Amino acid sequence: MSPFRRSSLLARLAAVTMCSTLLGVGSLEAQNAVYAEDEVKAAFLYHFGTYVEWPSGAPADDAITIAVLGAEGVARQLQGFLPGRRIQGRAVQVRRLGSIAELGDDEVLFIGPENNAQLPALIEAVASRPVLVVTDAADGLARGAMVNFQLIDERVRFEISLPNAEEAGLMLSSRLLSAALRVETARSWFDKFAPPRTRPRPKSSRRQQLA
Repeated sequence: MSPFRRSSLLARLAAVTMCSTLLGVGSLEAQNAVYAEDEVKAAFLYHFGTYVEWPSGAPADDAITIAVLGAEGVARQLQGFLPGRRIQGRAVQVRRLGSIAELGDDEVLFIGPENNAQLPALIEAVASRPVLVVTDAADGLARGAMVNFQLIDERVRFEISLPNAEEAGLMLSSRLLSAALRVETARSWFDKFAPPRTRPRPKSSRRQQLA
């Protein structure tokens, strides 16, 4: 399979996975297609950008940049995946970072799992910037990420923290929230796979019992 056709299928996979999640049904293509984790994560990182509203100010002709710290496999997949693609009418590119100090005006930052031990410090270093921080850690959201990858039943899924995104001045589309495995709100978690809570029946009054 040619690299261009494979990247096109990956784009479809990420989009179909989101759409099938929105509809509450499984996609045959998403279930049966076999892709490496790095490929799927690269496709998701691209699609995340289509559902984010950054603070205004960037010129329309400026490219949207996905910065990658570590995660060489994901960066390599993005390098082959992104050419010719656009996000919100703007060109999109990938940039490898040697350290967090190299982060500039990048719109998306993916911190690879090899940096998980330093996550709090890394996220604190970019706390004042309007950048979508994506991690791949068991407790990525608790450490300050806006989006965090999880591997569930050998499929790449993601969870979202609305408070963390809002603190950075980012607005996330309701469609992206609907496709997430879990969404952290200001007060609680919304877990779409958790069993529904049942309300206790109100106790009948003594008069009702005697009636």
